Amino acid sequence: QVSLSIETLAAKAEAVVHGKVVRLSCQRDDQGRLFTMVQLKVVEQVKGRQRGGMLTIVQGGGVLGRRIARSPLQPRYRVGGEVVLFVVFNSRDEAVTLGLNQGKFDVARQSETGSATVRNPFHGLAKRDDPRAVVKRALGQAKPLTLAELKRRVRRAAK
Repeated sequence: QVSLSIETLAAKAEAVVHGKVVRLSCQRDDQGRLFTMVQLKVVEQVKGRQRGGMLTIVQGGGVLGRRIARSPLQPRYRVGGEVVLFVVFNSRDEAVTLGLNQGKFDVARQSETGSATVRNPFHGLAKRDDPRAVVKRALGQAKPLTLAELKRRVRRAAK
């Protein structure tokens, strides 16, 4: 997977939203394939037109009963998670995360200061147990990235 810069993600995205995951729903399509719908409560529309206070993201795969269908490159969502998403809209006008897991940034807040940092597999500090941490350090990408800086870079690239 080739790393996309934040500026490239911002230029290609039809919308960039900051929000909280409020619901996950896995279903089967007419051919029996699993797909997951992620409901996001929008905190801020960073780029693109406002589509209301909620945004639904759809992606292939998921967990339904004892059936699991996942790709390691698909972003993983959890209810309660705070995220910044770079999305495009498919032919059914459903939001799809851009660049697979590259289009999802997890937001982490410091309880003492309230400051927020973000990360995805290529930007921001890696999780301690992430094997990509070594690669990020080697590429000079092992630096904290604040939520404010991510939003600033998106807005600058979207002009």
